[in-house]
Amino acid sequence: MSKKIALLFSFMLIIFSGLLCTTLKASAANICTPIVKISETKETSIKLKITCSNLKKEKVKIKILVSNDDNDSDSYKKATVTLGKNGSVKLKINVLDSATDYSFKVKVKKSSSKKYSSYSSSVSATTKGSDYEPAIDKINGITDDSVKLNISCDDLDKEAVDVQVAYKKKSSWSTKTFSLTLDDDGEGSLTMDDLKSDTLYSFKIKIKKDNDSAYSTYSSTKTATTDED
Repeated sequence: MSKKIALLFSFMLIIFSGLLCTTLKASAANICTPIVKISETKETSIKLKITCSNLKKEKVKIKILVSNDDNDSDSYKKATVTLGKNGSVKLKINVLDSATDYSFKVKVKKSSSKKYSSYSSSVSATTKGSDYEPAIDKINGITDDSVKLNISCDDLDKEAVDVQVAYKKKSSWSTKTFSLTLDDDGEGSLTMDDLKSDTLYSFKIKIKKDNDSAYSTYSSTKTATTDED
């Protein structure tokens, strides 16, 4: 009797192991950590090529982590698509800032599944912009709640320009945009107000002609500390 029980137990164990193996294989087939490449870069958009080779022609849901590396900010994009015969699809990420560094990570799941894959490796790209090279030459006129940025940019003498100022007191960047006309030497100034007293701030700028669509890349960063109250 004990031999029969042992044989029955062994038989059931073999069946269970086979079912478990089949389940694990099916589960693995539904999960794919995607491979992501930059396909195209424009002023306000970047196109990603996303590939999951074991999900060919499958309808999938995609979640994209979009990181603005210049402003230290994140956002998310979602899409539902059907992958091609090679398990690939190209997605265009729109409404980006020109001349800005971005990073992307992607995770994928079959539309019928509950669990996403792990995030892909990060890929990076810089949106296209103008070739101007702005600079913050000096920071003065410092009070307890404001500073004056003296700026310059070669090749923009006497030009009406838009200047985007990125500033932060800790880890997160904020921005303000100013319109002004540079002088004969391509120089000008602008005042950053509503600042916190006795606080160290970092500043950087990018610039464009007022009728252009694309900004330059950011200048080097300069710092200043506001006065005490």
